[in-house]
Amino acid sequence: MLCLPLMMAACTRQINVDVEGRLTGTTASMIYMVAEDGTVDTLASAPIADDNTFHLRCRVKRPTTAFLCDDNGRAITMFLTEDAPLHLRPADKGGYVVEGGPMNDKYNVTMRQLSDLAEQITNIDPKSETAEEEYESLMFKYRDALATTITYNLDNIIGVELFLHQESHAMTAEDMRVRFAQFSPQMQALPPMRQFEQYIDILERCQVGKPFVDASLMTITGEPVKLSDICGKGRWVLIDFWATWCAPCLQELPQLKQAYERYALMGFEICAISLDPDIERLRAFVAGEELLWTNLVNESPDGAVLPSELYGVISIPSNFLISPDGKIVARDLNGENLLHELQHYLEGDDFCTFPQLHHNHEVSE
Repeated sequence: MLCLPLMMAACTRQINVDVEGRLTGTTASMIYMVAEDGTVDTLASAPIADDNTFHLRCRVKRPTTAFLCDDNGRAITMFLTEDAPLHLRPADKGGYVVEGGPMNDKYNVTMRQLSDLAEQITNIDPKSETAEEEYESLMFKYRDALATTITYNLDNIIGVELFLHQESHAMTAEDMRVRFAQFSPQMQALPPMRQFEQYIDILERCQVGKPFVDASLMTITGEPVKLSDICGKGRWVLIDFWATWCAPCLQELPQLKQAYERYALMGFEICAISLDPDIERLRAFVAGEELLWTNLVNESPDGAVLPSELYGVISIPSNFLISPDGKIVARDLNGENLLHELQHYLEGDDFCTFPQLHHNHEVSE
């Protein structure tokens, strides 16, 4: 009980941010700081002088990741908020780095180490007989360095930043929850960590083997529909989150078209949920590309939670393969992996117990 007020005070103590530096080759007149958790107590901006120097001072309510941007819309760099005089300088390999405080200096050391390992991985000769062994060795070193740094920084923003934006990407929901519990109560209470805990809950509901999560949506013609109108009705369904502005999504279109052409008459449907804000542009794209499967938009007609949020989608393309009885059997199938998985289920013994259904184009355009 006596510790609780101290913990709360440590979590809510204001941090005075003080960062200065000089930009190179810029025509901007203002520099801004944007906190990842969206909380800034005072106006986080400063003018850029004629010699391209600036001195920005503001306060934030809690430790957070922050970004420096200019009024030309350029993102300059990321740094960690801390009570220390900070300096922006050009980085050795391009861009900028913020240094001068113990948190940022320690973080920069880790990032240089990880960057060096990543560069070594990139430079592996794929034709070498030892390429696979080199890759496995370097990846082990990368993961070990990352995990070790986080373990030694479970009580500060360094560990939070590396966990949320790096380590968690290769984790299962169960592993995420174990690591989350290792952080100090103060770090667990930070808004990005509380949001991530909710994300873990979503991932657990959307794991392979779980029933699909129902959602209310609209077709691209404005008609309300539910995923339960399509999934769990005796057909295989690929729930595919995408957008016309997403280059990796467009790269997947040839495989999606091939899969649809091959398996539509065998009871396979694609339920494409677009994150496009411009519905007219989406409709024109769908018509021009002749995407004859079910085309939906990531909007909820009844004001409920968006489908992308229900499925924990943080990047696209992202997809979920749903079995005829409504179970998630695979996720994030890209390129040839999608075709191989469909061939396994729809041309193998697993498929013979399900009725073959003809495709319905009613909600497509």
